[in-house]
Amino acid sequence: MASSDDGEKTEEPTAQKRLDFRKKGQVAQTKELGTAFILIFSLMALWLMGKMFFTELFDLFHLMMGDHIASTVRDGGITTSMAYAFKKTVLLIAPIGIFLWFVSLASSFIQVGVLHNEEALQFKLDKINPIAGFKRVFSLRSLFEGGKAIIKLLLVGLVVYLVIRNELETIPKLMSFDVISIMTYFGRVAFKLVGGVGLFMFIIAGVDYLYQRWDLEQKMMMTKQEVKEEHKSREGDPMIRARIRKVQREMAQKRMMSDVPTADVIVTNPTHIAVALKYSSHMAAPTVIAKGADLIAEKIKSIAKENNIPIVENKPLARSMFKTLEIGQIIPKEIYAAVAEILSYVYKLKRRGLS
Repeated sequence: MASSDDGEKTEEPTAQKRLDFRKKGQVAQTKELGTAFILIFSLMALWLMGKMFFTELFDLFHLMMGDHIASTVRDGGITTSMAYAFKKTVLLIAPIGIFLWFVSLASSFIQVGVLHNEEALQFKLDKINPIAGFKRVFSLRSLFEGGKAIIKLLLVGLVVYLVIRNELETIPKLMSFDVISIMTYFGRVAFKLVGGVGLFMFIIAGVDYLYQRWDLEQKMMMTKQEVKEEHKSREGDPMIRARIRKVQREMAQKRMMSDVPTADVIVTNPTHIAVALKYSSHMAAPTVIAKGADLIAEKIKSIAKENNIPIVENKPLARSMFKTLEIGQIIPKEIYAAVAEILSYVYKLKRRGLS
């Protein structure tokens, strides 16, 4: 039962899991938002510069198709006319193209920010494998995207039909319009078409983005075992951490034991606890330089005997210092009198030469 639970993806994705997906380029993103942005900003450009754009386009059309084209060809100026027409076309189209390119980038940045896809830069044989490509084409994901595209096309077609249907009565009357009026009329119709389709694409983009977010969350869900493995890889194997802590304790004990010969006195329990104290004129108060219980306490006392360091029995003081003080910590005021009494006794012994 436990193994079955571990195999189910019931856990929310961790920050590392989300980052791994992002590095692979797997982010919630909808292409429809870029399309909607392009349509809406094209509509804005048409509204702001439409008259100028169509006027320039009409001049270009008149240049290439007007009455003077025959004389231009006859006089050998066709090359100059073509170069002028090409330059004018570029000046008309290039700014709009560059502007829409930035709009497309902005739509992508809004959704995913700056994305560095490391996996896309790697060469993989699967990308040129025809069998793998065939599987991708006929995968469930591809079928879903194909169905979505068909539905989108039908709905956009419905929007176009509703706009055009309202213009059916006006179209026959265009026979009596001059060229400028015809172009103005078609500009107005284009404005309606682009606006209607653009707003509709925003709705599609919103729905699709929410679905993409949900689908990505489902893909990133993790099993309990995956969460454990990730935590282990991030924090390190518990056995290795325990081994490191053991080594650190052993090194700390060695350093502590090397300081015992410099102690002034060892305060004991007398059998289970030993605390080594040191004091000199440049210290603010006596300091604990070593402490231990049981075997460590015996080791401290053994080193003290080898170095002729006085060992004084004081059960309450030894217990108090062992429980409340750390190595390198000076004694507090509460027990200063008791420690001072012991040190005074030790100094007297040293002066008498009895230690």
